[in-house]
Amino acid sequence: MQPLSELVLILGSDDYFERQSAAWKLVEAGSEAVEPLLAALERDKNPQVRFKAAWALGKIGDKRALDPLARALIEDEDPSVREWAASSLETIGDRRVVPTLAQSLASDSSRDVRLRSSLALVTFGAADAFMELLEEGDLEAKQMAAVGLGRLRCIESMEMVASLIEDEDAELRRRVAWSLGEMRTTAATPLLSSALEDESHIVRMTAAKALATIGGEKACRMALALLGDEHPQVRLSAVTALGEIGLADALDQLVDVMFGEDDEEIRAWAAWSLGEIGDPGAIEHLQEACVKCPSAVQEKAIDSLEQVFGIGSEHRKRGSN
Repeated sequence: MQPLSELVLILGSDDYFERQSAAWKLVEAGSEAVEPLLAALERDKNPQVRFKAAWALGKIGDKRALDPLARALIEDEDPSVREWAASSLETIGDRRVVPTLAQSLASDSSRDVRLRSSLALVTFGAADAFMELLEEGDLEAKQMAAVGLGRLRCIESMEMVASLIEDEDAELRRRVAWSLGEMRTTAATPLLSSALEDESHIVRMTAAKALATIGGEKACRMALALLGDEHPQVRLSAVTALGEIGLADALDQLVDVMFGEDDEEIRAWAAWSLGEIGDPGAIEHLQEACVKCPSAVQEKAIDSLEQVFGIGSEHRKRGSN
């Protein structure tokens, strides 16, 4: 095998396959490669060598790399090195690096590095760090913290997350609505009320999807209120949310949408949702849709009849006569 020092030099090669081969050979060398890789990470002037060294150190997983990788995450001038440092710290899996990852998320100039640190914090289950960032971070940090808390399904943070539901930034409001849905508790349902009336249709769509994730009678009633929204994408999200919630309380209004909505795609998905609800009371309406509605609606109605109610083509023809 080539000397480890030579392999480290090849990490800076212009030939992709050469440097990849060298990197994997260093990984295969395991603990013996840690010291030369650390030296490269900390002192090599070529950022390509430094980020390859960071990558290899993560693959090896030796905890001697924790402090050097943490320093690289905060201090290295190249964002690709910082990003791989965050990834490798996540891979090594020692929670002592959580404060460093939180610092990176709070202050790094690169969105990609912040995102990589955020993902690592999720892996570590670092809800406390996300809650602190939600209170004190800049806008981008708050956006990522809201998503992180949703991914962790951190119920304790729910009120804190919801407090930003009317923030002036629409993207933060969208992420807050998504996060509340990911909490998957009916206690989050009323916290979505203002999002259903948000000036941004994207936020309203996200709120409808969050209601589908949470489910329950109150979520069903709130989603029903969106069927009259001015934006077709919001109405579509409400229709599919009602199917996912799956309560017969929505049956009559979905039938009205299937026959009376202007948008054919929304009508078609109303037929799908009627199938998802699975109430036999929808059968006659779906059979009627197979005769009276446009082709896209007919196809969804047929699918619902066949796949949910077990009614095949022979029964549809009989029902349409």
